[in-house]
Amino acid sequence: MEEINIGIDVGGTHTDLTAISGLETVRAKALTTHEDYSRGIFDALTSAAGQLSLSLEEMMSKRTRAFVNGNTIVTNAITELKGSKVGVLTSAGFGDICRFGRGNRGNFNDDQLQRNLPQIVSQNCIAEVSERIDKDGKILVALREEEIREKTEQLLKNGVEAIAICFLWSTSNEQHEKAAQKILQSLDNDIFVTCSVDTASIFREFERWMTAILNCFVQPSVSRFAHAVSSGLRDLGYQRKVEFFNGLGGILAEEEVKRLPIQMYSSGPAGGAIGASALGKRYDIANLLCGDMGGTSFDTTLIKQGKPIVAQRCKIGSFNTAISLLDIVSVGAGGGSIVSLDPRGVPKIGPESAGSEPGPVCYGKGGKAPTITDCIVSLGILRPDNYLGGKHRLNVNAAKEAIEANIAKGMGWNAMQAAAGAYNLVVANMANALRGVSVRRGHDPRKCTFLAYGGALPIFAAAICRSLSIKDMIIPNQSSAFSAYGLLEADYIRRKSATLGIPLDKETKILQLEKIRNKLVQEVLVDLEDAGFDRSQITFNYGADMRYEGQLNEMYMLLSESDFLPSELENLRRKFDFEYENEFGPETAWRDSRLMLINCVVIGVASREKTQLRKHPHEPHSAENAYIGDRTIFLPDLNLEKEVPIFESEKIKPGGIIHGPAVIEVKDTTIYLPTDTVLSKDQYINYRIKLAEKRKLD
Repeated sequence: MEEINIGIDVGGTHTDLTAISGLETVRAKALTTHEDYSRGIFDALTSAAGQLSLSLEEMMSKRTRAFVNGNTIVTNAITELKGSKVGVLTSAGFGDICRFGRGNRGNFNDDQLQRNLPQIVSQNCIAEVSERIDKDGKILVALREEEIREKTEQLLKNGVEAIAICFLWSTSNEQHEKAAQKILQSLDNDIFVTCSVDTASIFREFERWMTAILNCFVQPSVSRFAHAVSSGLRDLGYQRKVEFFNGLGGILAEEEVKRLPIQMYSSGPAGGAIGASALGKRYDIANLLCGDMGGTSFDTTLIKQGKPIVAQRCKIGSFNTAISLLDIVSVGAGGGSIVSLDPRGVPKIGPESAGSEPGPVCYGKGGKAPTITDCIVSLGILRPDNYLGGKHRLNVNAAKEAIEANIAKGMGWNAMQAAAGAYNLVVANMANALRGVSVRRGHDPRKCTFLAYGGALPIFAAAICRSLSIKDMIIPNQSSAFSAYGLLEADYIRRKSATLGIPLDKETKILQLEKIRNKLVQEVLVDLEDAGFDRSQITFNYGADMRYEGQLNEMYMLLSESDFLPSELENLRRKFDFEYENEFGPETAWRDSRLMLINCVVIGVASREKTQLRKHPHEPHSAENAYIGDRTIFLPDLNLEKEVPIFESEKIKPGGIIHGPAVIEVKDTTIYLPTDTVLSKDQYINYRIKLAEKRKLD
């Protein structure tokens, strides 16, 4: 009896599931139920159990070995500014830092686009405490328990539901934050409390404090969700660990999620990045440019030399934070993104989305504003009775009427022309996002393979490749649930950091670095051993935030274990100079300045058992056996109507080849091949697409 591994990604519109049982892979989709996210999860589980000819109880209690969940709950809470009422205890004289941050000036000239920092903490919920620790960790003003009790009781009277403790220089000495936490918990053991040093143990108080505040802000919704999922699985007989995914691409246990829920920010897109990294290794492709288009957004990232890129001190919504996440860029370009005309009469896509409720007009659930999905079904690319495997029939006429009334009429076009224009505009938006993670960061997209996944992207992927002059692309067979699949390729990852702020010009400084490194290694070991791993299963990676003396910002650099040895001091300097010039250009290194090591980073990776995908024998041949008829569609790239062949994906054998223009219908997505593309199914049942020379239409 084969065990089953289940990955579930809760998106803004759909909840996607991938279940792997031996050599069989099952996909399921359900509409995301925003009023209770767990309901959408159990809807998807029920669908998967039916495909495996099992009852839900039998699948979960007897067959399931692993259950991993990624979701948008934290992302949604911060985006919508819907969270708990947070109180803050902070060092005397610094209460306004939480409100002012780094200022409200953006890097653009239009004053009307400048926005104040959203106030998620009210002025009367910030309490200043007479305590002080200096940058060296020396206590200058002692913490008084009576004052902490008095300030906390006032915060509780003001109705706060969670409290963030944010003291100066707690990264040098955490004694005051930890003492205050004990006092708070003795007053009210039910209130959620976060120390800033627990969310981020690196300097720069605003970013660290904001991370702690956001951790408090999202905790109630995450805790309710985690409890609902876990208790629901237990009721079905599932006895193993319920695992969640974080935005760094690693696995979290349930208790960690409840303690540090902010780590789940961007966990859904991160699943796709980890799946892409695994796919690249399978194909021996070092550089992948990835795109994930679902119902709400388009997410993109770059896999460089087989690994996702990690962004340091990420900005979450409007807030600067101290957390590190996989470097994923999102734009409002999903299937549910609303197409509209701005006050000037210029068409635009998003950022508003119809979501799953009421959804696009064609859903027939009350939506009035046309979306990208409405445009695709109007063009004829998407068959109305094949949406989500035929679970929902789409109303084409309603979609066309909405496009005509809201877009086409104002532009002097018909509905087909307006729908094609929206198609090309969303392609341009996604291509620009891909340039943002490639060209603007010094990487040539033409030297990458484009990996396209998500329920909607296969319709647009070839057009995006044409825009970026990319010749090679892959659409995974499990495209619509690829991020859910990526969750099953993830390991447990723990990242610990410490601020040093030392110049690396003497062996004594390297010895100090080595001491801090060893301390962080021990902390990572404790976390991973608590998660059930022994030392032999854990590997370590090292890094540091470094800069030249006189600079304001640091650059992150990977280190090896030997870099911490005193004998490697000169090599460490040469390595940083090389990496700096590789990032910023020749001769940019400040060779006459001292090298400063600001933060030391240790990353522990505990490997989980992975599923193995089967290779299928394949020989190149025409996929004529998969042909099911012709359909008239409006070709958005050529702006004309034409009958094109339609193919059924399940009938395409490995090695099967199809020339565009064509449409390949998959049970949970649709692949559109423009006139200049050739598709083949490979040994992993994935679709490889090459951009060929343009062929003349008949």
